[in-house]
Amino acid sequence: EEKIDVLLMSGDLFDQANPSQQAMRQYYMFLKRMIPLNCKVKITGGNHDSAQVLNAPKELLEILDVTIVGGAPESIDELFFTVEKNNQKVVIAAVPYLRDRDIRQALAGETYDDKIAQIRAGLSTYFQQVSHHHKLHFSGTPLVVMAHLFAQGAETTESEREIQIGNQAGIDVNIFGANTSYVALGHIHKPQAVGRENVQYSGSPIPLSFSEKEDAKRVIVLTVENDLFNVQSINIPAFRKLITLKGTLNEALYKLSKHLSTTVLPDLIELQIIE
Repeated sequence: EEKIDVLLMSGDLFDQANPSQQAMRQYYMFLKRMIPLNCKVKITGGNHDSAQVLNAPKELLEILDVTIVGGAPESIDELFFTVEKNNQKVVIAAVPYLRDRDIRQALAGETYDDKIAQIRAGLSTYFQQVSHHHKLHFSGTPLVVMAHLFAQGAETTESEREIQIGNQAGIDVNIFGANTSYVALGHIHKPQAVGRENVQYSGSPIPLSFSEKEDAKRVIVLTVENDLFNVQSINIPAFRKLITLKGTLNEALYKLSKHLSTTVLPDLIELQIIE
């Protein structure tokens, strides 16, 4: 309906490094449904994903206009892709989740504070290199950065796995540079802008814990014209509700007996019994 030209998926395609065959089949069936839409797909790996698992079919998927960056490549220029339509060009820097080995060298005897400082410095240096590469090779073309990390000030839920030393090494959004038009963040499940309107977590498309039951899940649509970005969000329909019922055993049983589902899929109910 929206005539989307490019789909960005910023990491955590799967919940674990070795996904089930059912999960893999769902992933490939989704990509199959994308083919007739003539939409380019850019996918990066997250902290839940295995870079090797995502990269395994990389060359085959490129034939279908699906680009995979499962982990940090050897050369930073492998992160950059150009898309163009109606004389409007955009550069995408598809940065995956950056693991310890990608951004710092472990030293014997280092303290906890040393690790945090090194991770922050390593992330900052990496994105400075991304910004420098853009200025050097794509100057004047709007830049969209995909990233998978914890940004300072982001509101978390109960279902994310902490990254970068328990989120203590969270980054300041200014490390993406002033020349970046938009930052498409992955990792946090709650949809939100961080710091400024052009730095956004789209969030997970479905609630992944009862702490997310009130979140309005969404996808973010970017429209680019004359190098100017318009940011809109579209709510995702809720096909299943997550509901919490509280009370004594008798009260909970009564509430359960009166509960009526209004969604296509059965509700998931969390019972909190007060004794």
